Amino acid sequence: MTTQNFYEIKPLSVQDRKKLKRQYIYLIAFGVFVGAIFFVIYNSVLSTDKMGKIPVFVFSVFALIFSIVISYFFWSTYIDLKKGIKYCYSGIVTDKRINKHTTSSAQHNRAAGSHRNGSSLKNTQTHYYITIENKQHSVNYKQFSQVKINDKVYLEVSPKKKEVLAFNVLEKNTETTESYNSTIRKQNFDNIEKSLPMRENDIELVKKIFFKKTRKNLIYLIPITVLLFVLWKGIFIFLIPFIIAFVYYSFKFFIQINQYAKFKRNGYLKSLNKVKVIDKLKTTSNTKSTAFQIKTSNGVINVSEHIYNKVQAHQNLLLHKATFVNILYDVSIDELNS
Repeated sequence: MTTQNFYEIKPLSVQDRKKLKRQYIYLIAFGVFVGAIFFVIYNSVLSTDKMGKIPVFVFSVFALIFSIVISYFFWSTYIDLKKGIKYCYSGIVTDKRINKHTTSSAQHNRAAGSHRNGSSLKNTQTHYYITIENKQHSVNYKQFSQVKINDKVYLEVSPKKKEVLAFNVLEKNTETTESYNSTIRKQNFDNIEKSLPMRENDIELVKKIFFKKTRKNLIYLIPITVLLFVLWKGIFIFLIPFIIAFVYYSFKFFIQINQYAKFKRNGYLKSLNKVKVIDKLKTTSNTKSTAFQIKTSNGVINVSEHIYNKVQAHQNLLLHKATFVNILYDVSIDELNS
């Protein structure tokens, strides 16, 4: 695959201008819709003398925020059209990221003769990004799903609003594609496994990972056990969910302990599994920790950030897994076959 990359500034074409001008139609429609909602709320509720100053103030703040947001998008589109240029990028995709942003809004409902009940509405927005030679670009899902790591793409964006005006995959990562197809035809590469003794520092690392996993089960198991002990003489039907949860987490916990006992009894062995890297994906969120995944010829694996940054698409990897406990604790590059 060729690795030539370039950045270029070009004038907007007629099609580009039409695409940007369509944003005005969407913004006007959205503005009219939001304005109608605010108008109805104000006329039906806030214009009466029953409401105090605080609701009117809050309403005004929200109306101002929406006005600023709509005005900003209008201004951004106007600046893009006025400049009359677009930024063009061509290069290798070095990273892919999905960002999930979750917001919560509280709702309060008052039923007749009852206390106020609270509830929460959650809204999750998903954004897709690809990195071309260390510069991140926002794209839609269709564009995101078209590419893999090490593919060469061409991208045109507006300077202010970063609207994607053109997106093309110039060159697929043929090394990965051909290797993946040959692996499917010959399954002998992925399924080669070797059992080897582990080093002392690797054993300590596996112990830390294992006990971290078991602690998560204990965090649920201990409170459930205490609640069962306290509520045991209560109504049985209310205890059923706690009993089911107790059995589930107890079963899961003792399976893990049994697996670790086998791992220890058999002399702390590890298995080496050869795989081919097909793609990489990073998932960020404002509610969860960042997840790192590598798609291989033998399935998708979750890895640490260190391992994620270490490997590249098309490389042959050796997966180091602790036997019986099935813990992937390290990944090394197979230098002989890469």
